[in-house]
Amino acid sequence: AVGSLCQSMDATSLSISQLKAELARRGISIDGCVEKRELVHLLQDAAAPASKRRRPSPEKAPEPPSPPPPPPAASHEACVKRRLVDALPRSYLPKEPDPERLFEPHSAPPLHAGATLRVATWNLLETVSGPNDPRGMHAVFDLRRVNVLRLLLALDADVVLLQELCEASRSFLRAVLPSHTLVGHFLLRTAPSERGVWLEPLEEAERHVLVGHGPTGPPFKPLAKQTGPRGYVAHLAVRVRGLAAEREAGEAEAEAEAEEAVAVAEAEAEAPRLALASTHLANFTNGQMDKTDKEARLFLATLGRQLLRLPAKHRAPLLLGGDFNAGKHGTGSLHDLLTGRRPPEPYDSEDEWPGDEGELRWPPDTQRAPVRLARDLWRDPPEEERYFGGLQRGSTAIQYAQQQEPGQGLRARARRQGWAEGGACTDSGHIDWLLAAHEFAKGQPLLRALRVGVATEMMVPPLPPRQPSEVPSLPPGGCIFPSDHYPVFADV
Repeated sequence: AVGSLCQSMDATSLSISQLKAELARRGISIDGCVEKRELVHLLQDAAAPASKRRRPSPEKAPEPPSPPPPPPAASHEACVKRRLVDALPRSYLPKEPDPERLFEPHSAPPLHAGATLRVATWNLLETVSGPNDPRGMHAVFDLRRVNVLRLLLALDADVVLLQELCEASRSFLRAVLPSHTLVGHFLLRTAPSERGVWLEPLEEAERHVLVGHGPTGPPFKPLAKQTGPRGYVAHLAVRVRGLAAEREAGEAEAEAEAEEAVAVAEAEAEAPRLALASTHLANFTNGQMDKTDKEARLFLATLGRQLLRLPAKHRAPLLLGGDFNAGKHGTGSLHDLLTGRRPPEPYDSEDEWPGDEGELRWPPDTQRAPVRLARDLWRDPPEEERYFGGLQRGSTAIQYAQQQEPGQGLRARARRQGWAEGGACTDSGHIDWLLAAHEFAKGQPLLRALRVGVATEMMVPPLPPRQPSEVPSLPPGGCIFPSDHYPVFADV
């Protein structure tokens, strides 16, 4: 019945259920399609327009055979491309890459075979603020968005901790990623992956502004000594669904209807929780912090309270990631203060949060032995599982000036700094980190990274503009990078 309907009227006039039935009859997967127009597009792609289709008489010719079902990956790619084209205003297309090239080859490694999730942190870079913005075209989100999507698809992370979101990036991500949902500063996989894993938010995302209390002064004073907002920490609790233990509990529930309530409770208990925190801090002087400085202690108190409170509140390990605007080197650096073992230092915080209770106070009154607030996930795997993407040393941020030079990005940096081909790599200059709660998550499963990486342009090459003549300031063969930071990821 649906087949005859499809032959006698336009596909757009069919209901969603009729479209699904016809696509199923043709053996076409609808995974990843969430809107009617996507189903219509799939059906129109599978058959010629009705006006051009030869109508066989029932007595002479049988109905043509259904086309073979496309593989799931091809169906997903087609759906993403359609959503991307729908989201792109036509006026911007000449300066942007060709959407048909979105899935061109890259060298991002797959999820480690022993890992549960891929997590990542990425400063997405706010869009250009006006005609006098010194960042120029490299900050215009409309020129970067196709490569933003390409990089996200290549990484295929289950959780992305985002910084510097703006309205343009928020609306774009909501429109083009059928498998993920943007919740505050967190991009979560909310549709089951091929592994069957997805994440369920357990609360509204919260955001706390970090305020510096150093002395005021003229603009030439070091930024770390000025008063005002110095960054933020956003957090969210999620439940990890679809793991093997939960699937087994779900099957047990289906087999024992008489014990339905018990099976549901067991399935709920088998789905582990994960606390997420995304932060973006302002620049520090040479990346160093003085432990006796009130501002440094404020940062430690606020981030430390995250590392204590959230695991205790949600009975879950904590993943803290973001743009810390400081390298990992040096005694007294923020990285050293967070990841080094030291006695807890009292701090009389005035930034009480709703829901503060005795066991969540910072620091805990009962803790006197030296503690390590956090563990750097980059340091977990062996060297062969650390994918530097050609970044031998220095920051995970990209300088705008290097985008105007031949080769761009790491090639320009290597030429300037004299990197040896195939030289050793170090993460000491990375300013984008992924940390996990350590001692304060006692009794909870800890996050352990099995594979880590930096998604540079060597790993996922950005696509060039469709018409390079529209962007004459780019070097020959150049691209507009997706952001001024590289994503850092970990398979945990």
